[in-house]
Amino acid sequence: MDKRIRRNEICVIGLPRCDFVFSSTRTCFIAFGYEESPLEMTILRKLIQERGIQAVEASGSLAPAQNAFCAKICSKIITSQFCIVLINNEEKDGREIPNANVNMEYGLMLGFNKYVIPFQRAVQKLPFNVAGLDTIKYNNRDFERLAATAIDQAIETTRQESISPLGANQITEVFLLTKKALITPLNNEGDKNIYQLGAPLGFNLLNDFSGMNYMYFGNFTALRPETVLWRLRMLTEILDGRRATLKDRVKVGVATEEQVQLLEELLQRLEIWLVVTSNEEKTVLNKVLNTSSQHYKTQVFSIGDVWNELENLGKA
Repeated sequence: MDKRIRRNEICVIGLPRCDFVFSSTRTCFIAFGYEESPLEMTILRKLIQERGIQAVEASGSLAPAQNAFCAKICSKIITSQFCIVLINNEEKDGREIPNANVNMEYGLMLGFNKYVIPFQRAVQKLPFNVAGLDTIKYNNRDFERLAATAIDQAIETTRQESISPLGANQITEVFLLTKKALITPLNNEGDKNIYQLGAPLGFNLLNDFSGMNYMYFGNFTALRPETVLWRLRMLTEILDGRRATLKDRVKVGVATEEQVQLLEELLQRLEIWLVVTSNEEKTVLNKVLNTSSQHYKTQVFSIGDVWNELENLGKA
């Protein structure tokens, strides 16, 4: 296994397995009370976005048919590059009441040994269980300055060996160029329709340099192998379902014989590309694919494959 990859092997709430990879995304998880810190969150979102980091909040994501704690909080903390917590208490009847959810999320960050930037208003008191931890005290006048300094330090401290000067989207695009593929621009109705078949499952649409061959591309480094396989099977079922109705579309007049023939030829040449975290996951997926009836050509790449391609640029 790549030495840069560290997984969380044991689920803290007792689910069968975890396997999310620490610091595998260029994100910052922020724990905060929705009513206690609106001004601070506006400033933090701006500062983080300006530095090319994605701000992640438990309230800002949906997790249909998934364990909400795992999908919206725990996994996001694990995979984040660093974390921020706003330990601002609710003030009620002259008393300060700590936010239970924020303190629970703070505990997870500490338990996972994450790099955490804790903030609290200068006029408030820390809960006794974190009173001994270094916390940035602030007021409305100096919060942005203190936050900017702390975030810059966090980014520098948590920079991974594998992080390139290129942004994440640029890394993906350069890798795809080495494989002679381009992201499809979706500037016509046909490409949009093909793209939309895979979009709900997280697939993007690619073309080769000729523009005549299509590939569905799934960057699934934050997902477990069984989840990747489920998405792959669902995509295959969707494509097979469309192919099975092509002749019926001609009969009801929504497509011509020529259009159906063109689409059938396109689907026959269609490929599916997957990117997963490690070579171990790549091996697991390839083993399943080799024993399945998957009839769309499928290629699996690991993060290591991506970096090897980028490191070899210009050596030939």
